[in-house]
Amino acid sequence: MLLLFYLFLGKPKMFTTFVRSTSKRLIYMRKLIYIFLFPFLLAFGCQKQDNISPLLQAAEQLLPENADSASILLGSISAPDELDDESFARWCMLSGRITDETIEGLLPIYQWQRAQEWFTKHGTAEEQARIALYLRRAYVEDGEYDKAMKVYTDALLFAKENKEYNIAGYICAYMADMYGLRDMSDESRRKCEEATILFKEARNTKSYAYALKNLAIEWAFIDSFHLAMPFLHEADSISRSLHNKNLSATIANAAGIIYSMQGKYDEAESFHLKAVNSCYQESIKDSIALLEIYIQTHKIDKAYTILNKIASKRDFSYSINNAYYMLYKTEKNYKEALHYKEICSDMLDFITLAQNKMRILEVEQKYNNIKVREENERLKNIQQKNLLTIILSLSLLLLSMAAFIIYRQKAKNLLYKQQAELNSIRIELINLSTELKEKKQLLKAAASKTEDAKLLQQEVEALTQKYHQLQNQQLTASTIGKSFTH
Repeated sequence: MLLLFYLFLGKPKMFTTFVRSTSKRLIYMRKLIYIFLFPFLLAFGCQKQDNISPLLQAAEQLLPENADSASILLGSISAPDELDDESFARWCMLSGRITDETIEGLLPIYQWQRAQEWFTKHGTAEEQARIALYLRRAYVEDGEYDKAMKVYTDALLFAKENKEYNIAGYICAYMADMYGLRDMSDESRRKCEEATILFKEARNTKSYAYALKNLAIEWAFIDSFHLAMPFLHEADSISRSLHNKNLSATIANAAGIIYSMQGKYDEAESFHLKAVNSCYQESIKDSIALLEIYIQTHKIDKAYTILNKIASKRDFSYSINNAYYMLYKTEKNYKEALHYKEICSDMLDFITLAQNKMRILEVEQKYNNIKVREENERLKNIQQKNLLTIILSLSLLLLSMAAFIIYRQKAKNLLYKQQAELNSIRIELINLSTELKEKKQLLKAAASKTEDAKLLQQEVEALTQKYHQLQNQQLTASTIGKSFTH
């Protein structure tokens, strides 16, 4: 009997321990599935990025000293649209900086828009202003001047609010160029003035000097030479203090143009010669300007001398052939003049045809870029759908396993409950059996006493009936328990 009581009291404790261990197993299983899924998703999302980040970092390191090599590295990324937003934004920014250093064209507009979205959320004020600058330039290349101006206006306001005066200066300089292309001289001049103020505020001395030079030319275009020259003299003073050859040559070129506009050809000649002797990259412009001065002042020998020097370096140049035309026309050698005039006309036709073909190629390239982007989006959607299907399948599997475990747990709980009830019934049966035996013995002993015998007989019958009921309960409980174990 003590053993039965021990079993009855011990089972709830065993049941509690089992429940706790089962809950731990559920948590452990869930963690295992998460651990299984996480590397899969991480590897799926970062597989390409691990290879791209070193390339972007190497290109960024090469850019200040070797923009061409940086461009080659960026060009090795075959599908930049498939990069994650951060890597793609960095790629666009580097592409823009390479464009500033080389003659490469800008990226399509949609790529700048995507990069701008990321920098707007995560970039610094300088990065946000710079990416807006590139987006505007892309709009200008596509001839969408209204959109470009809106982007510039917003970017300029943002740069000023965040005290990014250097970027704001560049934005004003580009806005001045755009106004100049649209023959809006007053607006162009105002933006040049604003650029000088912003570059000075940013302490960007070199860009400040360039802005002063541009402002001087803007004043010269409206014949306000007395206003133009002070700005040019200040820019020249800065270039000498910086010992920058290209800056000095550019300012000398501007001075030569302004003096030519005033008819002061001797002064113009000296400044253009200064620019040519500096051997800077665009000295050919000053050589052409000298040719025009010599032709205008009838210095034919000097004109031939400089023309022969240019021709030996730059063949098939429209400017050179046009200079020959002007030179022969000045000498009244109309036959040769007509010959070079025809060459110039043919070259203009060729240039026009080449430009038209280039526009067609650009349109075709943009169309191909759009098709590639659409195809990438389609593949990306398919990839996401497949990934979602895998995740849903694994989730359903997890839920099914959890449901099965819960069902088994409930069945085991019920089994333990029935077992406890069976133990209780067994104990009660033993007690009744013992009491029944005692009553029967008392019944035999009190057989002589009729009334006591009748009472004992009734008690025996009641105990017997209760005994049979407990046996039936025990049988029923055993049957239910067995059904849950199968």
